[in-house]
Amino acid sequence: MIVLLAALGCEADDPGREIPPITWSGAQLDYAPQPGAYELCEGTLPYMDRYVALAADAMGVEVDRPLVYVHGLEEDGSPCPRGALGCSFRDAVYAEVAPQEHEMIHGVRGFAGFSQLFFEEGTAEVFGDDARLPMRVMSNGDLMEGIESASDATRLSTRWYPRAGHFVAHLQERYGPEVTHALLRETDWDSRVERIIEVIEDETGVGWEEIVEEYETVRECAQWRYRYPLHGCEEPTALRSRCDGGEKVWITERIACDEPGTVGPRDGEMWKTIAVEVPEDGEYRFFSLLSDGAVGSEMTIEECTMGCDKIVAEVAMGLEIPTPVVFLRKGRYALRLTRPEGEPAEVSVKIAGAGCE
Repeated sequence: MIVLLAALGCEADDPGREIPPITWSGAQLDYAPQPGAYELCEGTLPYMDRYVALAADAMGVEVDRPLVYVHGLEEDGSPCPRGALGCSFRDAVYAEVAPQEHEMIHGVRGFAGFSQLFFEEGTAEVFGDDARLPMRVMSNGDLMEGIESASDATRLSTRWYPRAGHFVAHLQERYGPEVTHALLRETDWDSRVERIIEVIEDETGVGWEEIVEEYETVRECAQWRYRYPLHGCEEPTALRSRCDGGEKVWITERIACDEPGTVGPRDGEMWKTIAVEVPEDGEYRFFSLLSDGAVGSEMTIEECTMGCDKIVAEVAMGLEIPTPVVFLRKGRYALRLTRPEGEPAEVSVKIAGAGCE
């Protein structure tokens, strides 16, 4: 499991870095594995390629060439800071695992030049939903201290990542994506706090003191809750129908490394992300079935919004026994179906509620 989120690289032209040969190319991504990098499941690189496009659209970035993804960090000569599992430069992303969406977000933002580090890491926290961390850290620490610590810095301490992500999620939800778009366009590595405040006030039309006062009323939550599941929420092909007329139907997915839609392996897991539309507020029940080999599978049900008030539920998958009733608001939900790495297997889900029984 990832225990330390990646640090951001700060030099575009480091003469000590080498990019290995590119072995796979998509519309938005070039894949360059280091010698010894582990083999990926069939759907991983297409997923990463699509993720670059979705991230660029979400952040208002124009991608004018493929993002280079270097998979595998060599023990000697890694361009990343010691202890980091990935880092980003303006010409490439380096990561120990694939995918690592946190670093991919930095890589996409690098096309526009990166923003001040507090907001750079905060945005990667919100859109880089890349691992189920063993410690789910609550947002904590003083906002201004965190922003000030990023000025004149080449790295933001990981202790500020939860606060940075929490604040960026609030800005996005409260004032729209244009705020973080403006911070990317109009700030850089060493932008001072005064410039940060100026950009935010200009874009929102609200005074900084009022923004902070309102933010202080927002409840705190752990990193996993405020993040936005970009692929499940924005990828049209992820959508599945849960009903046939008034009857619930099985949504069956084959999760195997030779399956085009399967992503991984990462940290001993592989997964697919699908999406469903919930037609109205109400109580819903989830049923699941597993074929041999899928024991230990889990499902994460995540509302397509960000911030601490969004609905997130994690349930074990197994026999055709309904999970406890889950209250869902109207809207789109991403369902991540995760199983342990292993032989091919199928998982099936049925969702009852809102006149579909």
